[in-house]
Amino acid sequence: MKRWSSGSVNGGTALNSRVMRRSLFIGSTHLLLLFSILLTPAATAADKEENQSKKKKIGVWFPANDFYPGYIADPIRPQNALTLQWLSDTEIPETGTQRFGLRLGGSFGIRRWHPEGEPHKGWQLSFEGGFTGQFDLAWSWDNTGWDGYYGIYLNRMITPNFGFRVGTQHDSSHIGDEYSERTGRKRIHYTREEGIFGVSWKFRPYVTGYAEVGVGNGLAGSVTSRLQLGVQYVSEPRFWKGRASHFAAFDLRTYEETDWTTRLTVQAGYRIPVGDRSSAHRVAFEWGTGRSVMGQFLWYKETWFALGWYYDF
Repeated sequence: MKRWSSGSVNGGTALNSRVMRRSLFIGSTHLLLLFSILLTPAATAADKEENQSKKKKIGVWFPANDFYPGYIADPIRPQNALTLQWLSDTEIPETGTQRFGLRLGGSFGIRRWHPEGEPHKGWQLSFEGGFTGQFDLAWSWDNTGWDGYYGIYLNRMITPNFGFRVGTQHDSSHIGDEYSERTGRKRIHYTREEGIFGVSWKFRPYVTGYAEVGVGNGLAGSVTSRLQLGVQYVSEPRFWKGRASHFAAFDLRTYEETDWTTRLTVQAGYRIPVGDRSSAHRVAFEWGTGRSVMGQFLWYKETWFALGWYYDF
């Protein structure tokens, strides 16, 4: 398969490309900020009275429920999953068309501050951490590549349906030992550390939209941006005696470091909550196309279909 790279432009073309990317980033950032401002609910008289009453703030260590909604279809969000993948197209050399995907991790609330009697409003400090790897079934389940993620976030829910988060997140990518020995390919230095700002809005009873921008260093010596958008639908629990919901979600990421290449991921299936916590099982079909989810192969594109079990907490 043919490998492509941003190094193929030079001279005036390179200058124009850099100007275009900078303009895209600035324009997209402005749109994201405008999105946040326009969607922030206007203060009403009742809100002002509530502020004046200065409700008692409650602090909770290690809250049981998630505060800021997770991005369901994001394939590199820390979560637990077992998936079987079939690839209709891949640019990664010397790999098969069937893989096993393993994801481990989740989101952990550390401390929440909320007005008395309103646990779904306020502030929360959270930690996310996880692992995602892919194993090639055509090559004795050899590990092709894996990434480790972690991040810390400060979440703010202005209303139960609208909020934002700021924080930092880290991605350390690695090549599989067996794949490296078999192909001679060496690990590239790709460790992305970025600051993020995200906005989430539940604009219909069962529909949530989100947007996020991240800025940080990925490829050595570069500081670039990442943009992310998504919409997800989760129905009321009306299946399996009222215990399960069906859902559909899509997630779109685009990266400046690879000339704004995108990755689109779509998921659909059933979601089964666990007790009164935010934990939930999901059984889903997944389809994705674009930049590889493995950081070691950021310059390569893939298209895949997967069936999997997921567990969020």
